Amino acid sequence: MLLVVLAVAFAARLANLSVMARLPVAEYQRSWAEGDMATAWAWSGRIVAGDLLGRDPVHQYASWMKEIAPVETWERWWGGKAVFHQAPLYAYVLGGMRWVVGDGVWAIGLSQLVLGLVNVGLVALLADRFFGSLAAVAAGLGAALYGPFLLHETLLLRDTLAVTTSLLLLWALAHTDERPRRWLWAGAVFALAILARETTLLFAPLIILWTAQRFWRRPAVCTTAVLSFVAGALLGFVPLIARNLVVGVAPWALSTRGVEAFVCGHAAGSSPFGFGIPPALRSILEASDGRLGPAIRLTLATYQGEWGRLLAHEVTKLGAIVSRYEAMDNANWYYFADRSPFLGWSLRYEVVLALGLVGLWMPGKRDDDRVLRYFLLAAVASLMYATVIGRFRLVPAAVLLVYAGGAVAWIARQVAARRWASAVGAGAAVVALIAVSANTLADVEAHHRYRAVEFFLAAEHEYQNGERARALEELRAGFASAYRGPDQRTLPPDYAQLLHPFVVVAHELGRDAGAAAELDRLVRDYPEDADLHGILAALHK
Repeated sequence: MLLVVLAVAFAARLANLSVMARLPVAEYQRSWAEGDMATAWAWSGRIVAGDLLGRDPVHQYASWMKEIAPVETWERWWGGKAVFHQAPLYAYVLGGMRWVVGDGVWAIGLSQLVLGLVNVGLVALLADRFFGSLAAVAAGLGAALYGPFLLHETLLLRDTLAVTTSLLLLWALAHTDERPRRWLWAGAVFALAILARETTLLFAPLIILWTAQRFWRRPAVCTTAVLSFVAGALLGFVPLIARNLVVGVAPWALSTRGVEAFVCGHAAGSSPFGFGIPPALRSILEASDGRLGPAIRLTLATYQGEWGRLLAHEVTKLGAIVSRYEAMDNANWYYFADRSPFLGWSLRYEVVLALGLVGLWMPGKRDDDRVLRYFLLAAVASLMYATVIGRFRLVPAAVLLVYAGGAVAWIARQVAARRWASAVGAGAAVVALIAVSANTLADVEAHHRYRAVEFFLAAEHEYQNGERARALEELRAGFASAYRGPDQRTLPPDYAQLLHPFVVVAHELGRDAGAAAELDRLVRDYPEDADLHGILAALHK
């Protein structure tokens, strides 16, 4: 049955890739300076060009960073220019893909599709180990059709690889026993997972706890297991340490993201979800000089003793973890789900969350699943460390899919045995949890479901390729996506960037009257927007 699951996964991914490869994002993601995708592309390009040690690593220097400090100051805050921008494994994997298959959109897309298939297979294998073959099929099909997996496998982001290494780690840990070599291997995979996603480090104390719980009656076995795991992890970090020593940075330096992520995730005025810059970021970085300890203290000090505000902020972040809302930074799920029918009809987060939470409490597991539970706990901690973004939930979603498969299998067995009360009770719990997810941050989802940048970038790409009519339609679609409501009297701020291109392109196409009609509608929807009134008045002259 695993082959059937993989066949479904391949078909779904190939179909979605065929749509995504035709969208402007397939090209502009490689050059959009504000996005992580372009950073990964440039970084992997330097690796392919021969800079294997990263002596001159690529660092993102986005517009918001330029407003805070010159690049030399950022480099000091990071601990040196040669520190990796972020956990480096994805850049090297992407570089390997480019070296083997080239730079074509389809070549890279198919290479990342393979990673997606590996993830589907690992989800199914973990479900089989803990819940049995029926659960493996259900979990595997869930992973095969899970929309956020499908989307992010087409983007130049590290999250798909983070899912792969996390599942490999859980697979390795699930197969540990008294033999030291298995713990040595698990430790090496743990290092690999950290090199793909820094916050995997938060799982370390829970691995030690889990090991102690397993072998507490046999101290010698427990000690050997822990030491073997640590030895494996150290071996896994040897390439990083050696590289850092050669280029002249701290041996354990892994990423520049730690301080910024914490400040942006916790400072007063920061957003609990999505990407935003808190007002105090500059002052905190200056006062802490990029050191994590002082940055944490200064971040907490922004609340000036009003700890209720901090608590409310953190509770909202917990809400963002359970909400169906896909908070965005590099890519807007809703924009692409509107354009790819395979995303539009795919499995969504709220269903996986609901089935997964029910599966956590289902009886009849074939093996001790505490390692999965502890991993989910660490994943929640990693989400709470920074701000909650939809793509950051891919890793815990992969584990929730394992439990979701277990829940589906258990409910199916209850139905087969005619235990209707148990089946209906579990089904009702799933429906209730889906409703909770749908209603948590529902107002936020209504206001921030879309943003202007995807429409702007797509229109810019179409215009540069001579497709002015398509560019105009993208801009018009952008206006249609903006939030409308009695509480929104002006055009949402980021949508102002669409106005001038819309007027210019419409004029070039001889559609001034149509542009004026569109702006008339916008003025009716946003009557207090002075810019709209001014542009419309200029058009009517």
